[in-house]
Amino acid sequence: MRTFSTLPAFMAAVALTVLAAGCHVTDDDITVGEAIDDTVIAGKVEAALIDDEALSALDINIDVREGVVQLSGFVDDRSDISRATDVASTIEGVRSVRNDLVLK
Repeated sequence: MRTFSTLPAFMAAVALTVLAAGCHVTDDDITVGEAIDDTVIAGKVEAALIDDEALSALDINIDVREGVVQLSGFVDDRSDISRATDVASTIEGVRSVRNDLVLK
């Protein structure tokens, strides 16, 4: 019976360890808060690209560092390249967009 009474404490300890490891930032020039902000920005950019009916965002990769969004991957039409930049730049927190998209 003791095993079951210590199980919640053990699970909480494991969860805290995983959470702490996930929040570790290896670069000296970026804080945990900035890394979280970048993750939020990336999620918003991805959602906006998916929601845009003019774009096929399946082959677009998004990387964000200190508010700078980098788009890479492939698009079907040349106009999609500039459209993706326009959509990404409307997201709050985006400082600039580096567009490395190429045609399929």
